[in-house]
Amino acid sequence: MAKISRWLPLTALAGLAIGGGFWLGLAGQNEEPAALPATADAPLPGGTDAQIAGSLADDIKRAELLQRPEVLDYQARLTFAGDYQIFIKSAAELSEEERRQRAAALAKEIDRREAAGELALSEALLMQVGLVQAEGGDEAAQKARADALLARYQALSAAREAQAKAPDARFSRYKSEEKRIVDEVMALDNIPDGLSRDQYLRQRLQEAREQAYQ
Repeated sequence: MAKISRWLPLTALAGLAIGGGFWLGLAGQNEEPAALPATADAPLPGGTDAQIAGSLADDIKRAELLQRPEVLDYQARLTFAGDYQIFIKSAAELSEEERRQRAAALAKEIDRREAAGELALSEALLMQVGLVQAEGGDEAAQKARADALLARYQALSAAREAQAKAPDARFSRYKSEEKRIVDEVMALDNIPDGLSRDQYLRQRLQEAREQAYQ
């Protein structure tokens, strides 16, 4: 089976790179959630009411912490990373249909996580190519799919770069309004509401910013 390095030029991958190393290497790039407090030792049968109440309070607190969004999100990332690695290692043991279905599901999840900003484009590309290789089949067909993936992610990268460079229409509108407001306030003989000219100008500009970015 062909190696990734035979399919993808390193310069192309470097051009897509946004972040550091391969995400699956392992979710250690993402900071682990704060350590959960250890559950208090279970009270002995003869324990006091205070001991029992304290143990129950610790259990409740621990259960609440386990349901925090950041903890659930971290657990979901670990589960996804594990599912991906298991598939890559065991794909050869699956039937062709099972490989196709599992690869399709993982590919969809990779796209979702990349769109959410959890994966860099370069990481998502490498993972997608890994799925292509794990599915197996004719080497020429695998290479064609890898080339199509590379073209797709290069197009995504170019589109996002162009979007980032494009002027913000809201900012342009605000700057145009800003000039008009400054000219208007500086020409006033009487400032409303007993404000100084600077105070009134800041107030008008703040209102203009809020309207422009609604």
